[in-house]
Amino acid sequence: MNLWIHKRWLIGGIAFLLFLTFPLSAFCQKTSISDVKVKGTNAAWKVSFAVENCFTEKMEEAIRSGIQTTFTFYIQLYQKRSWWKDRNVATVEFHHTVQYNPIQKVYQVTLGENRSSPAVSSLEEAKNLMSEVKEVEIRSSSPLHPGVPTYFRIKAELDPVRLPLHLEYLFFFVSLWDFKTDWHIEPLPQ
Repeated sequence: MNLWIHKRWLIGGIAFLLFLTFPLSAFCQKTSISDVKVKGTNAAWKVSFAVENCFTEKMEEAIRSGIQTTFTFYIQLYQKRSWWKDRNVATVEFHHTVQYNPIQKVYQVTLGENRSSPAVSSLEEAKNLMSEVKEVEIRSSSPLHPGVPTYFRIKAELDPVRLPLHLEYLFFFVSLWDFKTDWHIEPLPQ
């Protein structure tokens, strides 16, 4: 009987250690930047892109219950330099926010890049607006050196959810549906 208890503890300990060492990201879909389109000249560019796999069932459930959800987008323009870190020549940061109004039965989406605030009736429309960025204008803060490789870095992340009256301590699961993409590198054509 005593040997049986030790075996259970040993198996339980091994299972626990495997759980701790197995990456949590293996259970999640990878959120990423896709469909990047850049048009313009050396004075100004317009950048469009989409974020894939950025909504989970728990996020959709929280949005439907009225919790405000915000994505933050970062776009940076760099020029390569040898023997030194690359030169940042432009940075843009903006937000997309969605909140459901149960009285009006609409999703209010605020798009920070163009200061618009469309109201849509379906969650699918709201998700499309939240995950797509269309023609954000980027202007260089200094002249670009001709013939030097230039590239955009693009990233998206979900801002931490702020629940009222410290409810985030009770609903610890909301921290499990945050995401952050890796930096997507998009070179400009020479």
